[in-house]
Amino acid sequence: MLRQGIRETSTTPKYDIGQRYPEGDRVFRYCRAATALTEKRGAAMGDTLHEQNSVGEAYAGGQDITIALAAADRDQFKNGYINVWTDPVQVCLKVKGNEAASGGNTVIHLAEPLLYNVPNATFTDLHENKYRSVSSQGGGDPHRSVVCIPLVPVVAAEYFWGQTWGDVVGIAHAGGGIGANPNERSVYFANDGSIGLQSDVVGTVDCQQAGFMLPDTSAGDDIFYMLQLAP
Repeated sequence: MLRQGIRETSTTPKYDIGQRYPEGDRVFRYCRAATALTEKRGAAMGDTLHEQNSVGEAYAGGQDITIALAAADRDQFKNGYINVWTDPVQVCLKVKGNEAASGGNTVIHLAEPLLYNVPNATFTDLHENKYRSVSSQGGGDPHRSVVCIPLVPVVAAEYFWGQTWGDVVGIAHAGGGIGANPNERSVYFANDGSIGLQSDVVGTVDCQQAGFMLPDTSAGDDIFYMLQLAP
């Protein structure tokens, strides 16, 4: 039995961020909201790129690396990734956790050992777990990708289960729904987290695919679709 149901929110974490929960045809991931979120509307990864140099030397086989990052909460990057630009590059090393920033630096604890020695002032880039800073797309930000669909309203800083796969109801970007015309099956996320056909979505050069329509829509538009973010 879940300590926190899929339609419940919590002010304290009950699971690790990103934990996967399969339920029938659906899949959920445990998330933390960075902003208030609306049910049915796609919510995005709100973290930005953290680029910084290493501080001091680190050695192959070690699992700690210090970086020049002045602002970081404890375990902010847990279950995220760091790239260390040695030659060759150490790609997407999994982060076990991190110390809170102190004196302009942050100590990163790795879940796997460094492959090569890291000289002082080696360039790195750091990424949070994609489910930690989940943010509303209500403002229509075209620079962010949807990572989940909340089933209930979520308050900023609350923890919740975000759906990433399976049957779900969305919000139509244009008109009352989707699929009334023949072959209108694939749906895409608009910048505000609603769904629509490519022709409905503003800026269709490379909009993010959400999934496909599920019902027989010959009798009219619908908003029930198969979400295909993370199985």
